[in-house]
Amino acid sequence: MVITIDGLGVNGKSTLAKMISEKLNFQNFNTGAIYRCIALKIINEKLDINNISQVIDRIKDIDIFFDKGKTYLDGKDVSTEIRSEQISVCSTQWATIPEIKETVRKIQRDFIKKYDTVMEGRDIATRIAPNADYKFYLYSDFETRVKRLWNENKTIDIETIRKNLKIRDDLDINGGNFIKPVNAIEIDTTNYSINEVYDIMINKILIN
Repeated sequence: MVITIDGLGVNGKSTLAKMISEKLNFQNFNTGAIYRCIALKIINEKLDINNISQVIDRIKDIDIFFDKGKTYLDGKDVSTEIRSEQISVCSTQWATIPEIKETVRKIQRDFIKKYDTVMEGRDIATRIAPNADYKFYLYSDFETRVKRLWNENKTIDIETIRKNLKIRDDLDINGGNFIKPVNAIEIDTTNYSINEVYDIMINKILIN
C-alpha cells in the first residue's frame, strides 16, 4: 500500500507521515529530508552548484536512511542540521534543478516498489505515485504557517521567517516542485492541531 501526503511546506506533512507510518507499521519516506540532505552535502563538501555534473556525480549514490524519527546522511545523524533556515532555503532552491529532481524521483520510485510506504512531499501523488491507495493534500493560510515556524524557533525574527517562507513558496510553485494532486482528500489544517489532522487522516484510511 502507498499513502501520499502532498502540499506546500509547513503543513505538518513530515510529522503526520511519521505518525501514520508508525500506526500502520509502514516505511516512512521523507522526501523533504532527502532534498535537505543533498543541500547539506553540497554545502559541507563545498561543491559548485553551477557545476551540476560534478554535483550529480557526488550525490547519485548518496547514503540517506531514516530510523526511529532520525535522518542519517553518510552514517551521521543530521536530523538537527538539516532543519536550519539556510538548508531550508537552499534545498528548495536547488530542488528546482532538473538533474537533482530526477535523482530524487528515481530514489522515490525505487522505494515504493519495495515497501508499504507513507511518502510526503510537494508532488508525490502526481509524479511519483499517481496510483497511490490514499492521497492527501494538506494546506493552510500563509500567516498560519509563518506563526508555526516562529513558534518552533522564536530566536529568528518573524519578518525573516515570513520573507524566507515566501521565497520557498515562490520557488516551489514557480520552479515546478509543487503540483496540487487531482482526486486527493483535501484537508485545511489552518485551525487544526497535528493530532486533529492525524485523526482525520487515519480514520479515512482505516474506515475505508
